[in-house]
Amino acid sequence: MLVNKAYKFRLYPNKEQEILINKTFGCSRLVYNNMLYKIKENNALTRFDINKLIPSMYEEYSFLKEVDSCSLRCAVFDLINGLTRYNNKQGDYPNYKKKGAKRSYRTNNIRSEYKGKEYNSISIDLKRKIITLPKLKEVKIRGYRNLDKLEARIINATISKEGNRYYVSVVVSEEIKVEEKKTRGIVGIDLGVKTLVTTSDYEYYGNPKYLTKYEKRIKKIQKKLSRQVKESNNYKKTVSKLEEVYRKLKNARKKTAEEIVSKIVDNNDVIVIESLNIKRMTSKENKKKNLRKEILNSTFGKIKNILEYKCKWKEKILIKVSPYYSSSQICSNCNNKDESMKEINKREYRCKKCGNKIERDINASINLINEGIRLLIEKKKITE
Repeated sequence: MLVNKAYKFRLYPNKEQEILINKTFGCSRLVYNNMLYKIKENNALTRFDINKLIPSMYEEYSFLKEVDSCSLRCAVFDLINGLTRYNNKQGDYPNYKKKGAKRSYRTNNIRSEYKGKEYNSISIDLKRKIITLPKLKEVKIRGYRNLDKLEARIINATISKEGNRYYVSVVVSEEIKVEEKKTRGIVGIDLGVKTLVTTSDYEYYGNPKYLTKYEKRIKKIQKKLSRQVKESNNYKKTVSKLEEVYRKLKNARKKTAEEIVSKIVDNNDVIVIESLNIKRMTSKENKKKNLRKEILNSTFGKIKNILEYKCKWKEKILIKVSPYYSSSQICSNCNNKDESMKEINKREYRCKKCGNKIERDINASINLINEGIRLLIEKKKITE
């Protein structure tokens, strides 16, 4: 099975390469913001018109020639994709990029052939621990110690900076082996704030609440930052410390989500999950501020994203139940609906009709299985 897969490496540029990387961050941001400004001035511009405007920018800003030209085109493609998503009501209207907010750029791998030999603008040598990138040439990398060779077609590479560290994420088109299917049944997953994941198999995965662990440290650094002069050397040092804490927080959350999802996907063939509208749940319309914070801290979105690609890779069935399905309010024994179960503080479901007593999250996960089976049967009838 052919899939797109990303490999992230730690990047160790020398001083000259570091300067060029930071220049590319700035140039990509400049092109993106400049094009967005022109689009706001003239809404009639098409994607072809936007691409034609790139050469004129080289005349206006000669320093753009110093950086990788492909990275500038990728910045424009990102803007066009953002506008397309907005027009299709899949996201908000693109905003201007702020300096220092997100430092990254993407460059595509350009393949060519000369005298029967193939050339790539991006290549990796894991034995020498070196990656070759446009303009930067050879840069030292670290990561994937158990991998000797990357036998896949490279599509693109994203260079980013987190704190004082540089990373490169290489996307490849790779053939993966799918294990022989062994029927292990179906499982329902209920995501929650108190218990991060509860399955219909009575398995509980606690919520580590990493933000609580790092919150005091973040507040302390932010307080120090607010008293310092902007763009001063001390200010930049404090910003780096803050970014380092956020990097640790992000990695801790990702690791937990990966471990939980891997175990669930490996042991089940059909997985049913509620398609939660996280954006609506965490919007300002939700008056419960503490609940909004807890939802963001619980990494629901990360779990859903990992579930999607792992199920695709391992050819497992992922069923998404509508967010309007009242999984917590319905009795899993007799289907009686109790609207009083909307209150999150009620941790046990007590059915007024059949007298069934069951833990709230387990009840919800069983209901998700029932709804998932119904949707699966319905889909099968339509295809037949």
